[in-house]
Amino acid sequence: MSSGNFTCVGPGKTLAYLRGDLRKATSSVFLIGPWLDSYVAEQIVLHSSRHLQGRVLVRAEQQVEAEVWQEIVSGLCKFARHWDHFEVRTLERLHAKCLLIDDRLAYVGSANWYRYSLETSLEIVLRGPLESIANLQPECEALWEQATPFVVPTLPTAEASSESAGITHEILDPLAAKVLRENPKAFVLGKKKRKPM
Repeated sequence: MSSGNFTCVGPGKTLAYLRGDLRKATSSVFLIGPWLDSYVAEQIVLHSSRHLQGRVLVRAEQQVEAEVWQEIVSGLCKFARHWDHFEVRTLERLHAKCLLIDDRLAYVGSANWYRYSLETSLEIVLRGPLESIANLQPECEALWEQATPFVVPTLPTAEASSESAGITHEILDPLAAKVLRENPKAFVLGKKKRKPM
């Protein structure tokens, strides 16, 4: 469904749109999201030119589970090996999810940049001209300026280029996990049956 200049990309369709848009990209990709996996990074690498300027902003390592951080680093290594110009920064409490292509096209929504979120989870993503979203680019740049530069480690070629299944389950935010441990009733899995009146 589209409204004005935007298309609401339904569940499981974001990567299909993104692949096509990346093939047409001529200058830059700016990805923002708390999590990333090597599967999504591989999809982006396969469909984008080496000559793009790539920037990625992810959550800080201390706020990410160890196995998820390994996936993030693996994805970052794929980008670092592919793009001629690539920068990474980390930001605590990052929750924003968007991707800007050539400073002209934006993807914004609930989806995270890992396989389960993009292929299985019921997400909503809006895709449309960046100029139609007032202040989105300045907000993205402000997050970038607040963030800490991160040096991508050098992984052995085989490990950096290997194919991955990516993250195939929902990632629970560590803060939410802490709240649930402290108060198991804070999260309701289903509707309670009402007592008859």
